[in-house]
Amino acid sequence: MRAISLGRQVFAVLGQHIPAGMDASAVARDLESVEGVRDVHDLHLWTLTSGMNVATAHLVTSDGADSHAVLNRARDLLLRRHNVAHATLQVEPADHLGW
Repeated sequence: MRAISLGRQVFAVLGQHIPAGMDASAVARDLESVEGVRDVHDLHLWTLTSGMNVATAHLVTSDGADSHAVLNRARDLLLRRHNVAHATLQVEPADHLGW
């Protein structure tokens, strides 16, 4: 039984599957609720190694939002609410893509 469980974990890591029990829609909604975030796109969630969840995402900011503060709040939220140990976040001003 242990070998089957370990095999599933290895497959999930190699396949870059969303971590078990994590809801990508909920993560996106939470990121969109961060002060200064207007939209979230290109969100990817996976397990890098056993027990280490990681994320990448683009955060479109509201006009006048402090990019550093947005990054700090988003990373804190991902760690506290979703157990994401490492996040690579790209902050984009709203006029970057014509939002």
